[in-house]
Parts: sequence; structure tokens; C-alpha cells
Amino acid sequence: MTLRVLHLSFSSAGGAGSVAKILSNQQKLVGYDSELLSVIEENLRAAPLSSVVHTLAAGIDEYVVKNRNFPAPISLVRDHVSPSLAEKLESADIVHLHGINGALSLEELAKNWPNKKIIWTLHDMNPFTGTCHYSLGCQKFAAGCERCPAVKRAFQGMVTDSLSSKIRNVSALANLAVVAPSTWLAKQASASQVFHGHEIHVIANPADPSYFGAPQDSPPQIAAANYTAVVVAKNLVDPVKNVKAAVDAFLSTVGDSTSAQLLLVGEGGKAFESSRVHSLGPLPAKTLIPVLDSADVLIVSSLAENAPLVIAEAAARGVKSIVANVGGMPEMVELLGQGEVFDSPDQLSNILSRDMIAPHNSRKKARASLEKNASKSFSPQAVAAKYAKVYT
Repeated sequence: MTLRVLHLSFSSAGGAGSVAKILSNQQKLVGYDSELLSVIEENLRAAPLSSVVHTLAAGIDEYVVKNRNFPAPISLVRDHVSPSLAEKLESADIVHLHGINGALSLEELAKNWPNKKIIWTLHDMNPFTGTCHYSLGCQKFAAGCERCPAVKRAFQGMVTDSLSSKIRNVSALANLAVVAPSTWLAKQASASQVFHGHEIHVIANPADPSYFGAPQDSPPQIAAANYTAVVVAKNLVDPVKNVKAAVDAFLSTVGDSTSAQLLLVGEGGKAFESSRVHSLGPLPAKTLIPVLDSADVLIVSSLAENAPLVIAEAAARGVKSIVANVGGMPEMVELLGQGEVFDSPDQLSNILSRDMIAPHNSRKKARASLEKNASKSFSPQAVAAKYAKVYT
């Protein structure tokens, strides 16, 4: 009998949605009846009218509920505007959860399908916190989320209630398997009250298969340089992405004696442009691939991350990453066998200084090795094979 798998994510874009789509497509190739169910196809920032009720709820979370000094996103009101998906879930042998905020009520799941085989891939910390998607060092999710620093005081009771609800509903799911894309996130989840006592499997997120093939497009017209660094983010002015730190470190390193350049890919890059820093805007994969092919290094300076796909995508093109020492990024670098980790802007500058003077003749061999390691760990085929074992 063909196994029917239903992947569920609020959006089919973004990190969680992209992973769900890649995995579902690969499963179809090997004989699964696999489908991705999402509420919207874009993200709310890019297409706010795609679901007005969710946009309003997300706006209330961001501008009314959240403490303005807390930079990471939250989901609280948005969790209460989930559509009913009863008919779709009923037909699935396996329900594979991804980013469910605004897509599924855990209470509905626990009430109607407590014995359904459920796989939950954690893409950030929200499944086991009261509201935040990254706690930024706060460990209150391990003890009830009392006096949550992510929200204004008037809403702190809602956060503790939200966490209590997650604990209660997850405990009712008798056939739940939890997956984290990094050991770091798995350890955080294990320390939580929601997933305490659960076995948490660690399986890397798959990169888009197009990154493992030949270039599909010509790169944007950019000047030749003897060293090219790239920063990629959905929103380059998102404070959590901390792109300014990468730009400042790069500019302090290059001085006036080199033709090195920094390319920014994503929305909001114009704010950082200079003679050495060029904004390319948002790019689809087919255009980003040749940009990566011309790059020497990817910089990820985020204040909070789990296991960003861009590191795997860059590695698939032979581009190593220099990443902040947060979340699951350091273990991605270790898994790939190339790249470096920094703890401060000064350390990032020092790493860039060394890398810029590395012999060019050694880079081609290093790129080929990195591409091989990326395929072994992050190709859809490799990742789907590991999930097949969790499904049984």
C-alpha cells in the first residue's frame, strides 16, 4: 500500500515551507503519496493580502503584544486563527508538521487524532516556548515562561497559558516523533517542558535540488573582484539577521588596497550600499546560483538561527560559510568540513583578513570537496532516506 504523507506548513515559502516542499517532492519520486498543505504560498511580509486575517493577527503580535526591545519574532494571537483541516488530515497515514503557526491548532490535533502517526520537524524554538521563535538566551521555557521578556506585561499570562496548552496537547499525542535539524535545537527542545522525555531525532534540512546541478541563469551584472563575500537574507534589515555587523566587519577589513566586494541578496539591502557593498535585491534560486558560483565566502552574522538552508545551498555550490557562534550553525560548518565560526565582529574581521590572502590555486580543490560533503548531508535524497526510517 502506498504511504500517504501530508506535510503541513503555514506557508509553502520561507524556511519551513521550503523544507516541506523539497522533502515532499523527493518523497513523490520514490513512491510516496506525498502532499504539501499550506495556507498561503508566499510569506505575509511579501504578500499581506494573501490572508488578511493572518496578517492582522501577525501585526497584533508584532506591534501590540511583543515587547519592542525583543528583536526575535513571536506567535501568540496568530495561533488562534488556524483554519480547520479535518478533512485533509483524516486521509493521511502520516501527518508531518513543519511551521504550524496559523495553520493548525494543536488542541484540534490532540482532540481528534491523538493516535495518528505524527512527525514534527522543529524549525525554530516556538513549538516548545510560550510565544517566541528564538528565546535569545532566555531559558524560561524550561520552567513555565513566567514573566516572559518577549511580550508586554499585560500579555505575560497569555504566554504561560500558551505553553501550558502546548504541554497538555503534545502529551496527548501517543504516536509523535520529533525531529530537529540540528543538535543545538534538539538539546533546547529536550530541556523544555513540552518535549521533555521525548526522543528527538536529528536530521539535517534538505537543500533545494537545483543547487546541486549546473547553473541555470546568468549572474547579475557586477564588477569583477579578487574576493567576493555574500550575505543572503529574506529581510536584510531584520535586526535578528544582524547584517550591519557583517557589513561593518567587511568594510573595516578591506580598506582601500583591494577590489574585494560584498554582495547583499534580499530585501532592504539598499540601506547598506557603498563602493564596496552592492545590493542585488531578492533573487530566485536560478539567479542566486551563479552569484554563489562567483563567491568566495558566505557570511551569516545572525543573532539567532537554527540551521539556515542558505549555508547548505552555498556549500552545494562550493562556497564555505563564516557564521556567528549561535544556534545550529557551528555544527553545520563542522559537518561540511569547511568554514569558520566567530564570536565577535573583531573575530569576523580577522577571519576575513586571513581568507582574503589565501592562495587562489587551493580554492578550486576545496570547493569540490565542499560540494561533495554538501551532497552527502543535505541533498534531498540523503535527507528523505533518513526520514523514511523515522516514518516506520
